[in-house]
Amino acid sequence: MLENMREYWYLYLVLLGLIVLTVFVVKKAAEASKRTHGRNQALLAKAKREKELRDTYAELTEEVIAAAPADALFKGVALILENKCQKASSTTAFYDGLTRPQQLIYAAYYLLTDTKDAPLSAFFRQSAQPLTGDAAEAAAEMFDDQTAGTVKKMFDCFDEENESASVVPEVIDELDRQFQAQAAENAFYFSCGEYIKKNPSFFIKTVDSTNEK
Repeated sequence: MLENMREYWYLYLVLLGLIVLTVFVVKKAAEASKRTHGRNQALLAKAKREKELRDTYAELTEEVIAAAPADALFKGVALILENKCQKASSTTAFYDGLTRPQQLIYAAYYLLTDTKDAPLSAFFRQSAQPLTGDAAEAAAEMFDDQTAGTVKKMFDCFDEENESASVVPEVIDELDRQFQAQAAENAFYFSCGEYIKKNPSFFIKTVDSTNEK
């Protein structure tokens, strides 16, 4: 045995290398599987929370709106609107049929959702009117003045109807930094929910159950 090892020592080195490589590959596969499982569990938990919110606020009354936590109310109402829009045969017709406060809540939700893990400019690059204009108006109605000003300036940068609009990288970057800092300091979901509480009749009449169980 020792004599064979001395004679074919290089084969044993190759075998040892294969063993090490196998262990490494198995370890990486296990880590990847764990990450995938974690992501799947997170997605399932998110879907469950969203369904609970839709169910909770499917039948809005003045009492339900008044008693609801503002941030949860906003997300629940926005999720119902989003779900109904996705099921509509015409998303444009559905959006046009919403009350003005509902449109602003819908736009505010997309603005906040699209900027959760991306800069403010990304929302205006990938979206179009009327959503972008309504998002700027929603910010003016629901956010603090400083943040609303930042959103309006970003909207102006990408507004095709604004002849003075100019997508200057330095300006865009600065507005992105401002919004990121403002978002970290403000509870926008809460302020959006407060907007619903101040305008309950516009949501009681037309926001209803998605019948999704």
